[in-house]
Amino acid sequence: MKILLTTALFQLLFQVLNASPTTIMKAGFSLPDSLAEVTIRYKSMCNLILLPVTINDTTHVNLILDTGCRNLVLFGRRFNKFFNMEPDKSIQFSGLGSGKPLAGRLSLGNKVSIDAVIGRKIPVVVVPNQNLFGSYLNVDGVIGYDIFIKFEVELDLARQRITFRPPFTSELSSDYEKINIRVEDSLPIINSTIFFQGSEGQSRDLIIDTGSSLGLLVKTSDLEKYPKETRGFVIGRGLNGDITGIEIMAEKILLDHFEINTISAGVIYSGFRNNASIGMGILNDFTIVFNYCKEYVGLRRTA
Repeated sequence: MKILLTTALFQLLFQVLNASPTTIMKAGFSLPDSLAEVTIRYKSMCNLILLPVTINDTTHVNLILDTGCRNLVLFGRRFNKFFNMEPDKSIQFSGLGSGKPLAGRLSLGNKVSIDAVIGRKIPVVVVPNQNLFGSYLNVDGVIGYDIFIKFEVELDLARQRITFRPPFTSELSSDYEKINIRVEDSLPIINSTIFFQGSEGQSRDLIIDTGSSLGLLVKTSDLEKYPKETRGFVIGRGLNGDITGIEIMAEKILLDHFEINTISAGVIYSGFRNNASIGMGILNDFTIVFNYCKEYVGLRRTA
């Protein structure tokens, strides 16, 4: 099963959190002053990055690193007993798939540790059902934007290593191809052009999606542009269930100025957006550096 977590858009606004400016300033992830950077090893599941995380010094979980996830989310009713939940605050969100939206309960003010990386006053959402990860062992939830907004993050996918370093003082090595991004609704977006056989290039806002095990996913409001014989496949599973669409090959994709050739693509209907995303099916061929604060990613092909 190919998993797509992104587009859940876990937007816990400051109004919902009732956070004061002072609380916001003290919240978030950081490194100890004694460390310039920290590198840890991680495990993978369906090509997705699985980080070992400790919450409040006692709760040990494995979380998928997802660029589309705003907040730390845990799946499973068993987690309710480990947190002090906010009364009368239910968080509802939707992802890809044909099912109903998910709902969770909110806990504030948590300590979250990833090796030497420490997060303070971190919100945690607990979703009681475990439908997405039920068939996988040792996968408890997702984490994303909370990490990427505080660090430059380097993903050495071939060696399964992740490095966290301060974002403002870091400089991208000349070994990498530097690509400009913009961060909107917590998502890293690139200007892209996608070329299918026999058609002109399609300009798309493209999300870099570490929460997807697919390669290229295209959303369109006009499926008639694509061959009918390729329709009706289950191409993956999102937070809301199975994702049905079209399987087709793309000749190439331009990420800003950077070209990737011959890509397996999934195309799904969307009545709201004509955008795209690339997931770990493509990204696993690269070492990747994310720097949200300086608005770039770096790509270097794996030797």
